[in-house]
Amino acid sequence: MLVVDGWERLAEIAGQKDPVFSPMEVPTRAWRKAATSSLRLSPTAVTCFRQCPKQYKFRYVDHLGDEYGGPRPYFTMGNHVHDTLKEFLTAVPLEQRNCETVVRLLRKNWRRYRMGFKGQEDERRWAEKALKQLSSFVTSQDVRIRPYLVEAWFEKEITPGLVLHGRIDRVDLQADRTLHIIDYKTGNTPEFSDWTQLHLNALVLSRKTPYPVSKVSFIYLSSGLVDTTSIEESVLDKARWDLLLTARTISSGKSFRPQPGMVCRSCDFRPICPERMKRGKKETAGKEQGDREESGGAQKALAL
Repeated sequence: MLVVDGWERLAEIAGQKDPVFSPMEVPTRAWRKAATSSLRLSPTAVTCFRQCPKQYKFRYVDHLGDEYGGPRPYFTMGNHVHDTLKEFLTAVPLEQRNCETVVRLLRKNWRRYRMGFKGQEDERRWAEKALKQLSSFVTSQDVRIRPYLVEAWFEKEITPGLVLHGRIDRVDLQADRTLHIIDYKTGNTPEFSDWTQLHLNALVLSRKTPYPVSKVSFIYLSSGLVDTTSIEESVLDKARWDLLLTARTISSGKSFRPQPGMVCRSCDFRPICPERMKRGKKETAGKEQGDREESGGAQKALAL
């Protein structure tokens, strides 16, 4: 089987009839009433909204990403690792898939884009991190695999007025003619995997290809951990249900409150976040109150 880019593969099968899909009762009619125009969501956008609706609004409604974002070393490294793995698994002959080849490909890709680093030492540190992850992948994973899809861009109307789009890192066609969706993660390994992204990917592929999705996996390249879960019809039903509820909430335009949490640490919009400003005012007021109390205590001490 020849390996082709994801979009070419999807275009090849786009004209085929979608497999039968019988979801449980979902609030489709309620969603249709709320939708005045097509809402385009990606798994990343859905996750962003669920983590912090205010961050979602800043990025996807107000489009402030370019103004408050910018190059980040972890994004640059992640892009180079993904590009290298794509080329390694699609363009390199099986007999040449080794550590030497992956190093050569990473060096070539790294020269194309070198943004976001504080200096040469910082860039070297991130490059070594990328090299370590790729070398570990080559020695611990099956590199003789011939992926069914690689870097596959997808777009599918889930219900009138709602389109789900995004990109899938890799899809393998297994011996039982089912699909295995794989996503590479270059960041830290979490305690628990958030399956939102891959469940939504499975929802799309289950309608876009003639093959059912049987399992999805995260490969955490920093630790080498592979986390896998099976996909059943009930999982796809719930993913669709949750997506429609999220889309309806977004479409209403009434629930974009900040939701403080771990995501705040890496948020680009901290300078304009109302929650951060509110906390800053409270901290300033508390400090001023403390200063007044300390000053008053000192004056009483002097009076004694």
